Amino acid sequence: MIAIQNCKPLIASTIFALIASTPAFAHGGHGPGAGRPSGVRALHSRGVLGQLIFPCQAACTDTAQSCAESADSTATSCISSACPDEITAAQTACAADRSSDACESAVEALRDCAADCLDTRATAVGTCRDALRDCNAACESDQ
Repeated sequence: MIAIQNCKPLIASTIFALIASTPAFAHGGHGPGAGRPSGVRALHSRGVLGQLIFPCQAACTDTAQSCAESADSTATSCISSACPDEITAAQTACAADRSSDACESAVEALRDCAADCLDTRATAVGTCRDALRDCNAACESDQ
C-alpha cells in the first residue's frame, strides 16, 4: 500500500501538469523561452490570471483534473483489493533498499498483478484527455 501511495502523488502531478498545459497550447503557448517562465505554472501568478482570462478552459482543466483523480483513486482501490500480498511483498522488499534486486522483482510482480487495474486506469485517463480536448475545442468555438 505504501508503494502505491508513494506513486500516487507522482502520477497525479504528471497528469495535472499535462492537463494544465493544454489551455496554454490552445492559445499558442510554445513553452519556456525569452520572457517565459519555466517550471510548474501553478506556482506562478499567470496560472491564476489565466483562470480569470480563460474561465472556460480553466473549467475544462478542473473537470479533467477531477476525472484523472477519480481514475487514480479507482486504480488504487482496485490494486489494493486485487494484490494485497504483492503490495506487502514490495513494501517489505523495498523498505531497506529501493534499488535492490529483491525490490525490483517485487515491484515487477506487483506490476504484473496490477496490470488489469492499470489498463483500466489508462483507458479512463485517455477518456479524461479526450474530454479535455473536446471541452477546450468547444471553448475556442464559443469565442
